[in-house]
Amino acid sequence: MRRRESGIAALTAILIVAVAATAATMMLSQQAAMLDQTMLVASRAQADQYATAGLDWARGVLSQDARSSTIDALDEGWAKPIVGLPVERAVVAGAIADEQGKFNLNNMVDAGRRSEADIALFRQLLTGLALSPELAEPVVEWILPNGPDAYYLALARPYRSAHGPLTQVDELHRVRGFDARAVERLRPYVTALPDRTSINANTVSERVLAAAFGVDSAKIAAIVAERDKKPFESKGAFTTRLGADTLIAVNDFDVSSRWFSVLVRVQQDDVLLGTEALVKREASSAGGTTTVAWKRPRY
Repeated sequence: MRRRESGIAALTAILIVAVAATAATMMLSQQAAMLDQTMLVASRAQADQYATAGLDWARGVLSQDARSSTIDALDEGWAKPIVGLPVERAVVAGAIADEQGKFNLNNMVDAGRRSEADIALFRQLLTGLALSPELAEPVVEWILPNGPDAYYLALARPYRSAHGPLTQVDELHRVRGFDARAVERLRPYVTALPDRTSINANTVSERVLAAAFGVDSAKIAAIVAERDKKPFESKGAFTTRLGADTLIAVNDFDVSSRWFSVLVRVQQDDVLLGTEALVKREASSAGGTTTVAWKRPRY
């Protein structure tokens, strides 16, 4: 009897130890998970601070450039990307792009009315990208204050067109006739800016410049290569070099810019975080001050 009681006691003790060990293991596991989560949150917060600092740095670079130069060109400091800058446990990368080196989709409607010269330029751009030039019309209708809504209201999930300027290029996904492929083809060459803007002759791509002249991009390549070595000092120098006879919208070119996009990426431990922003810069006479029109995460 005593042997039996002794065996039961030993078994009970073993079970108690096993349960205690399991509980301890679970507690340690939960504690480790909490520590990992805490470290992840801390790393993300730190990465976000670096991204904000990167945006502030970019704004400072743009302001300084406005005070030191009357033109904006690809050989200037603001156009040089930061590939990877070590900062404590993080690596920060960033780039500034001239949004006026692209075609502003909102230019196709000027003061509530169609701008036929800009529509013609966009149609040429679409053709050069092997996209249907007919895609220009749905964009114009999307922006016009009195644009039609019948197509959008007949969808399974109906909505209305913007009846105003595009806010971002991604909005094209909602416009009749556009799919992901078309938007991605256009993205490097178009922008959506709230003001009517000129195209910067010193930063514009071959394809957009070719569309403005209604010619093949190969005919523009040599001029662009020459420009990259010696930027145009004035709008007059640009039109003299290229000739204005075949230019679709000569008044829409300049050699300086006010709108820039900023992209900052931060790798902090296991956290990868990106921030994209649209920045407006005032002229040097206004101190070159900058304001952020919008900012969004970018992963």
